[in-house]
Amino acid sequence: MIGPKELTPLTEDQLLGLIECFTNNSQLQEYPGRTFGLDLDAAMEIVKPIIDNELGEGTWERDGGNFFLTNTGYRVHADTGKRGPDYVWQTFVFPLAMTFKDGVEPRPEKNKLIVLNQTWSGDAAFFLRGSPDEPSEYNTVVKDYAAVGNIEHHTIDGWLIDNCPHLNSSNFYGLTVDKMFDWTPGTPITFPRNRLHVSTPIQRYGIESKLGLSIFTSQPIVTGKQI
Repeated sequence: MIGPKELTPLTEDQLLGLIECFTNNSQLQEYPGRTFGLDLDAAMEIVKPIIDNELGEGTWERDGGNFFLTNTGYRVHADTGKRGPDYVWQTFVFPLAMTFKDGVEPRPEKNKLIVLNQTWSGDAAFFLRGSPDEPSEYNTVVKDYAAVGNIEHHTIDGWLIDNCPHLNSSNFYGLTVDKMFDWTPGTPITFPRNRLHVSTPIQRYGIESKLGLSIFTSQPIVTGKQI
C-alpha cells in the first residue's frame, strides 16, 4: 500500500468533467445531509489513468466508490468493503468543489480530511466508541476498539478533539493523526484503504457543502491467489 499523500492536481478539463459526471449522475442516493452518486462509468474514464500511474495498469480493480455531496463532517470510518482484507488496497479521493454560506466569512483552510495511523481489517465500519449512535447504513458500527490495528491505548489525540467537535471525544480513544489534508478542489489524495479517517465539521467554518469522488481499489484475485 501507498502511504497518505497528495497527487498531481487535475487539469481544469478533468475537474470540470468530474463535476459534470456528478451533475448528470443517473444513480443518486439520498441520506440526511448527504447525496451519493453511484454511476461511475464516465468518471472512471477520467480517473483510471491517474490510478494506473500510482498502482500500475492492470494491477488493480475498482471495488466500490461514489460521488458524495455533503454538508456535514464525517465520522471516523474505514472504507474496507465487505470482501475481506486480502482484497483491500488503496483509496483515492478527488476533492471537486466547495460552496460557502451567505453572510459568513468562510474558513476553507479548516476543511480537512484526516488520515489516522490506525487500521482495520474488518468490514467497512464507523468507529463510535462511547456514542449512543447506531446509524443504519452500509457500514457496520464498531464500539469496541480491541481489533483496531495500531491502537494507542489510554491516548486521545488532542488535535482530533479540538478540530472535530461534531464527534464525541470518546470516539477518538487510542486514535492518532498521521496526515491532515486540505480539501483543495482538483488535488487528489490517496491513502491505504484499511486506514481509519475522519473529516472536520465544515458547517462550523462557513462552508455550506463539499463535493468529492472516492474510488476504492482492490487487488485482483485469480484462482484464489492475488496477482
